Amino acid sequence: MSDVRAGVPAGPAWVRGVLLSLLLLMAACAFSGTDRRDWKEYDGPGKQYLQQEELVDLQILGDFGEPTNRAFRNFNHLFALAILDPLYHAYDFVLPEAVQNCIGRLGRNLAFPKHLVNNLLQGRFAGAGTETLRFLINTTVGIVGLFDPAASWCGIEASEADFSQTFDKWGWDGSQYLVPPILDMGSDRDTPASVLNMAFNPGAIAPGLSMLLKVDREGPQLADYKRLYRTSYDAAAFLRILFALNRGSQNREFQYEAQPNSEAETIKEILLRPKDEDFAAECDDDEVLIAATGEWLPYSYILQPEPAPVMFILPGLGGHRDLNSVLALMEMAYRRGFSAVAISSAVCFEFMEAAATVGVPGYGPCDASDTHAALDAIYKQLQEGYPGRLTKKVLLGLSLGGYHALLIAAAVEGGQAPAKDLVAFDRYVAVSPPVSLKTSSAQLDECFHAPGRIAPGDQAAQSAWANETAMKALKLIEESQKPEDPVPLTAEEARFVIGMYYRLQLMFIIHCSQRRHDMGVLQTDLGSIIRGPSYEEIFDYSFMDYLHAFVLPYYTTQKVLVSGEDELIRKSSLTNYERQLRRNQKIRLFANEDDFLLVDADHAWLKKLGAHFFPDGGHTGNLWKSEVQDKIMESVQDLAPRK
Repeated sequence: MSDVRAGVPAGPAWVRGVLLSLLLLMAACAFSGTDRRDWKEYDGPGKQYLQQEELVDLQILGDFGEPTNRAFRNFNHLFALAILDPLYHAYDFVLPEAVQNCIGRLGRNLAFPKHLVNNLLQGRFAGAGTETLRFLINTTVGIVGLFDPAASWCGIEASEADFSQTFDKWGWDGSQYLVPPILDMGSDRDTPASVLNMAFNPGAIAPGLSMLLKVDREGPQLADYKRLYRTSYDAAAFLRILFALNRGSQNREFQYEAQPNSEAETIKEILLRPKDEDFAAECDDDEVLIAATGEWLPYSYILQPEPAPVMFILPGLGGHRDLNSVLALMEMAYRRGFSAVAISSAVCFEFMEAAATVGVPGYGPCDASDTHAALDAIYKQLQEGYPGRLTKKVLLGLSLGGYHALLIAAAVEGGQAPAKDLVAFDRYVAVSPPVSLKTSSAQLDECFHAPGRIAPGDQAAQSAWANETAMKALKLIEESQKPEDPVPLTAEEARFVIGMYYRLQLMFIIHCSQRRHDMGVLQTDLGSIIRGPSYEEIFDYSFMDYLHAFVLPYYTTQKVLVSGEDELIRKSSLTNYERQLRRNQKIRLFANEDDFLLVDADHAWLKKLGAHFFPDGGHTGNLWKSEVQDKIMESVQDLAPRK
């Protein structure tokens, strides 16, 4: 989208970024506290949820200097895009992998003083001896460290140590988040430690060499970093949470227990990513004008070179079109002869800000209608831009996207306005759709409340367990595992990890929706620069709280589409559209027997509609498997031309 369309003054992106950073710095003193609404006297629908105390307190670092931190995070982001990224592309293009490996080993060898001093300061004298021996061998036999014969020939492994570890061992915890310019993000402990780490590392202070080593060290992570920024409502806040959990998990040994369960299987959805790591680069981005809002909605697509059927893909709750899971589904379709198009979820910030006609998402019929209108606009734009290239049309939805796909199918079959005038699809494929949003919301809340079952009545123990589990899961995800291995988490640990992830998604959904349409429920200023206090308030709202404090009042008093809670729940359940769905022969359903978001009645209803059930996989945790993808694609393969 051009700057003129967006209403942003034209000019280089880095100029606007620098100006934004200055504005953020000027606002550094405008800090507000967290307020909370008192629901004790509330006597309306859902009071049992709204009056329930949230017991989980994630021990995330304080962010008293949030405006300054955001300013420097913005500056560092611009530095990564404008400097590091082009340098790394040139570096990766010019130098073969073997040379890059040599540069990495050289940087590690030059850091010897840092490792030696910190091993000594921590009393790890054996580690200091190991580092000295490694340095002597690698500097001589290994040609100043370009090679690592100490490890490859002698089996002498590194003994990593830095000043952050040393300060931690000395008892300096560091309680405040701190983002310095250029340096890695940290805390009031880690940032001074980073300065000392540089002072004791010749490779970090040598002109030219320091940048080369930084490009070598950080360049390979830039693709994932840029995707995180694109797919996050507030990347700065998300990075702060990840940093705090990762920081807490360093130098800690966790006890892992492999206990097969559906929730742990669900976590394997992280394995759903493109098989070709360059596939994302093959896809194109464009945007379409949404007539109802006057805004431009981005979308991703990849077209077959010849006329072919097209698969439109809808992600799950909060899902962005650039997530690895969505790209994997696009690749699944493309490698089997389909063109593929993806948009973000109706409850993702990107869609909410551009294509939502309602201020509060969560009422299925409205979200599905907005999604259908966006798909219609995209289809017409592609038809105009690529005449004759799109033949049959498939709508595939994952999880909440599958739920929306079925609501669209029901509206089309029922001849409802505006669905009857929008694009109709030749096949509707729903993968692991929730049947009732109320039931699935309650199930996600139960996941997040796992600490209460672990340590009933002991809030301190619950918070400690929650933080331990979050750090354990993050460390586990960062470590390489064979896909076929079970996820070594207990059922309650896996439940909490899933619940925490979706609670964070809900936090961003509420913040985005209330910035667009403030209902006066939240008591803390939402702000653009200072968001931490409002996030703290919002994090207390569960999915059932959101349903009763935001969705229900909005659609009964402001949109006036339902008369009360019973009608809202009924119209948000797929069972309400059973007649239209059963009559629609274009629908294909897939689910898992052990999906924890489904209750027995949901299983029975989906089977009545002819759903194919896989034996395991939890909720979408088996989609990375080729046999599962093959089965899904079999349901639409008759639409593709035979070769």
